[in-house]
Amino acid sequence: MAKFDKVIPPGQEGKIDMAVEGERVHGSFHKTAVVKTNDPVKRQFTIGIAGNETPYVKLAPEGTVFLQGRFGDAVHRQIVLSSNEKDLDFEVTGLSSNIDDKITYAYAPGGKPGEYTVDVYKNPKLPTLTTYGSLFVHTNSKRSPKTDIQVSVMTKGSISVSPMTLNFGPVRFGDRASEGSPVTKSVVLSKTTGGLAVTRVDLNNANFSAIPEPVPGGNQYRVMVTFRPPLKRQSRHVESAEMIIHTNDTLEPAIRVQVVARAM
Repeated sequence: MAKFDKVIPPGQEGKIDMAVEGERVHGSFHKTAVVKTNDPVKRQFTIGIAGNETPYVKLAPEGTVFLQGRFGDAVHRQIVLSSNEKDLDFEVTGLSSNIDDKITYAYAPGGKPGEYTVDVYKNPKLPTLTTYGSLFVHTNSKRSPKTDIQVSVMTKGSISVSPMTLNFGPVRFGDRASEGSPVTKSVVLSKTTGGLAVTRVDLNNANFSAIPEPVPGGNQYRVMVTFRPPLKRQSRHVESAEMIIHTNDTLEPAIRVQVVARAM
């Protein structure tokens, strides 16, 4: 935001005050403002303001906490907290989160006065998923009584999919003169341990169809996906679908793959 003198008498000076809201910047920042005037020589120019945002509560490491692992894995991350407020005898008073079914956490005094450690653990019994949430650190700081730490939780499955998005690319759709030609591409599913079976494949767009084929060895499947181009209705005609591959795996009974094709 900026405040400025709208009228400056000839030969005099004017002031432009620029302010940056600390809650809207993180780390190093650079902001600019365009100044427009009635000067016939220089009708506009740009001024800038740069700096580094210093949070009241310091986190190390900074950024999102990533908890990623397979079912049953013990996944743990530790964060060190301290205060940048020089006049505060810093204390952590508690922790809370909006994903208590997915993580557990605890805090304890650190190795230095005014320092704390926060340990975050992924629930090892989570099924295959990817989700986000927040861990809230409550402190005795009046300026920042609650600090929000973003947490990403992922349970990786034993089934790998390649590719995760099946893109047919530009395809010749049908027109008045001729029909479009079907195009087939494949998605490969592989399981690291144990047998794998694909029981069914569903698609929510009738222009796509799929046939699963087991690959010799027992732990891999190839899903052959065929796209039958419809009549081209517009210059940027795009057809898409969600393909759900149903398996015999109890932790990953349904694999979702996005499918897309666009008209030439």
